[in-house]
Amino acid sequence: MIDPLKVGTFFFLILLGGLLFSLTTANLSKIPTTVNSTLTGFQTWRFYVKDLDIETWDSMIILSSILPIVSGVFMLIWSSKYETLNVFIINSEKKSSTKLFNKLLAGYAIATGIVTPPLALLDLGKIFTSLAVIHNYFEAIILLVLHQGGSVISNHRIILYSIIYLLIAEGVTILLKWPYAAFWFKFQGLSLDIAVLIQFIRIYLKTERDYQEGYTSLPHHTSDDERESEEHDRPNDNNNKIDPHIRHVLLLPISALFHVSGNFVNAVFLTDALA
Repeated sequence: MIDPLKVGTFFFLILLGGLLFSLTTANLSKIPTTVNSTLTGFQTWRFYVKDLDIETWDSMIILSSILPIVSGVFMLIWSSKYETLNVFIINSEKKSSTKLFNKLLAGYAIATGIVTPPLALLDLGKIFTSLAVIHNYFEAIILLVLHQGGSVISNHRIILYSIIYLLIAEGVTILLKWPYAAFWFKFQGLSLDIAVLIQFIRIYLKTERDYQEGYTSLPHHTSDDERESEEHDRPNDNNNKIDPHIRHVLLLPISALFHVSGNFVNAVFLTDALA
């Protein structure tokens, strides 16, 4: 049977190789001149943006920082205060609590909000990426945890692997020159964003399919990171009802889709204030 993970990895490596090769043949002389940072005076990765209102720009940055921080704090409180009623199910047998995953999502939102305000001061460039990479670091941890079924117990090297990713992602960014550094940082960031989107879509589809098949997981506490659950048939009169938990899970791919879409719009309309 074909392993989707191996196939996906193969095509990703082809895409990465094609991108790197295209950079060697691209005519980079036509790239617009970038502006310097107001605070540091260093070259940034931002072009001159027509019709840009700095006050509006800073206000959007502040708002986009406050919203994820507030949301993340509430997520952290709820994930700590209330015992989760959901588990990850792997191959219809192995189960692990979503408690760690919920806290990672909260940390991901808070970290994203924290690293956003420096963008207004430092502007987009290498110095800012040393902070912004924390956002990608959380995405890498989330992907690794999901790959292990939602638990770090099954693989204690998750933190090590995520740190290695962090060093490679930011290390290469620091060593490369403009515009290769910007291309690399954007590429690795979008790759993680798309991978997270795909994983969240898979989680939603699997959850919906399990619900349609007529069972739900009722976990009982066994440890901080692991739970066992029993499967019970749903009553027939609930078959036509939509479980509220499915709506909650649907928020994962929706939010990831908005995140990816925003990054693509920003990458395409680099010199447009609308982006």
